[in-house]
Amino acid sequence: MQGIAAGAAAAPLASLAAAEGGKSRVAVAERANFGAGSRTDRKVVKEAVDALVKTLSGKSNVDEAWRTFVSPTETVAMKFNGLFRRASTNPAVIWAVCRGLADAGVPQEKIIVFERDEKDFRTAGIKPFDDLPKVQFLAASSAWDTEVKAGPFKTRLTRILTRDADAVISLPCLKHHVVAGVTLAMKNHMGSLPNAGDFHPQIDTIAEVNGLPAIRKKTRLAVCDAIVGIFDNGPQFRPHCTWQANSLLACTDVVALDAVGAEMLRKVRIAKRAGRTRPDPTHIAHAAEIGLGTADLKKIDIVKA
Repeated sequence: MQGIAAGAAAAPLASLAAAEGGKSRVAVAERANFGAGSRTDRKVVKEAVDALVKTLSGKSNVDEAWRTFVSPTETVAMKFNGLFRRASTNPAVIWAVCRGLADAGVPQEKIIVFERDEKDFRTAGIKPFDDLPKVQFLAASSAWDTEVKAGPFKTRLTRILTRDADAVISLPCLKHHVVAGVTLAMKNHMGSLPNAGDFHPQIDTIAEVNGLPAIRKKTRLAVCDAIVGIFDNGPQFRPHCTWQANSLLACTDVVALDAVGAEMLRKVRIAKRAGRTRPDPTHIAHAAEIGLGTADLKKIDIVKA
């Protein structure tokens, strides 16, 4: 097996996220033939995900590319967004990431796909993959860990993050959110705790949640499903508030990914005459202020994959 040897740690994320001049890099794969919903083409999604990790890692071989982010000896947990029907992470994206990890040498039983509750899998249409029968599909609510504080609020993280996972990948989808402005890689982790509603009055605390060590220290990558985006009245699905964005985004800097995704939404809202993004997604800038990543678009390189 080439790339990271068994037992070796993955490459430092700072070296992977940074482009020339110290900028963060967000890779974007645009494909006109993704399809959507039940008609999504898994082969096209897989090719796009492969292109994203190769672009970010600088590797021409996709297995070596994945092994710059995770080691075959690590347990990898992936948090998807599954709260609302037809407004959840596309199953093809989840499969493509699982397939890439397995092909790179991560044992299937060390790959975990999770959301807060079991019902979220049904809502999102997530079922075990025929070609990956040993991948684990777990509910975060099956075991909450000890109490921690994020900003002014007390909460508990799932033990999937605190105890089971060595590496974490966020798999959000691109959506407007009536409380947070946008829901992307950082907001996605509100499903990793039992009391997300407690944080809504102070939405900047999304940043503090992502600053908790089990998330901040273990996050290796975010891959955002922007095949179909929701530009208004999110996070639920409303047909008149969606557009075919035909994109996937990836970055090792979740703040940079969220900044780029928020800018995509802003531009579409202007084009659709929906006005500026309301409320303002201030948690993104706050995350940069507390050192979680880069929110300034001038300091982010967007590269095609």
